Amino acid sequence: MPASSPFSLVSWLHHADGTPPPANLPVQQWHAWEALCAQLTPLLMAPRQASDFAGALHPLAAELVALTREDPDVAIFHMVHGSEDPLVRYSARHAMHTAMLMALVGRRKDWGDGRTALGVKAALTMNLSIMALQDTLARQVTPLTPEQRAEIQAHPEATRRMLIELGIDEPDWLDAVVQHHEQPDGRGYPHGLVKVHTLADAIHTCDVFSAKLSPRASRGRLPAPQAAAEIFRQRSAGYFGATIIRELGLYPPGSLVDLASGERAVVLCRTADAGAPQVAVVTDALACPLPMPLRSGTARQGPHRVLGAAADRAGADTFAPTTLLALR
Repeated sequence: MPASSPFSLVSWLHHADGTPPPANLPVQQWHAWEALCAQLTPLLMAPRQASDFAGALHPLAAELVALTREDPDVAIFHMVHGSEDPLVRYSARHAMHTAMLMALVGRRKDWGDGRTALGVKAALTMNLSIMALQDTLARQVTPLTPEQRAEIQAHPEATRRMLIELGIDEPDWLDAVVQHHEQPDGRGYPHGLVKVHTLADAIHTCDVFSAKLSPRASRGRLPAPQAAAEIFRQRSAGYFGATIIRELGLYPPGSLVDLASGERAVVLCRTADAGAPQVAVVTDALACPLPMPLRSGTARQGPHRVLGAAADRAGADTFAPTTLLALR
């Protein structure tokens, strides 16, 4: 599918001829996220091969914002639960999920369409000069080499230069990219700034949070509540940490939870009660996988109340993401 005409869930939902949307819409939205990642990957991996990089990126960024707004629960599920092979297109998925969080932040902060779009495009391109290296590191179990460490330290400026070469001249976009590893306490890089662009500050927090949810060969993904606790403990949450936590909720879609019944479940979607999400039960009380997942509500009282986030991922990958989402 050409980058200039991405799959549009929004237009697909509103056919002029009145054709009803297909069944299992959350499953279709999952496939739309997968399709978007497939389109973003070649553009981000080889940006100089695009005849018009900005022209190709703009509609994909707009599609990302539209998908996020259509169903934030599926968007969050795609990041938190992960794909069946999370190391495939690792760098593109990470950029996409960071941009998705930026879209959520933009909505929460009432940035407006223009500023939100700018933040999303900056997040998508923040690592443009080291995309291949990120894919390598996702599979690497040995420590960083000196050469890899130097490339990482240099990538904000290298990416800024690359974007300029590609025709990007928006100062806020370029500043957000070059400063997205800076921190207000001056401990960031590459310049140790203490005054950081607002978009860069937001991208930094979204980047760190998304990275902690992404597994690598050297470590598994962290449960969302643990990832949130770590970025606050490490003081990498910045001004936007609380915003992201409020957006994702107590039990984000895609996260694995323990129920009072002894069963385990994957969160499907949030409800008005932050402590009582809709879930798909995936194991019985003896931790044995069910033949098929069972949709269930939860409540503050009763056997299906949520005790908390699961301490490990046992049972999380028993069923394909689309099998779970079909229960929505």
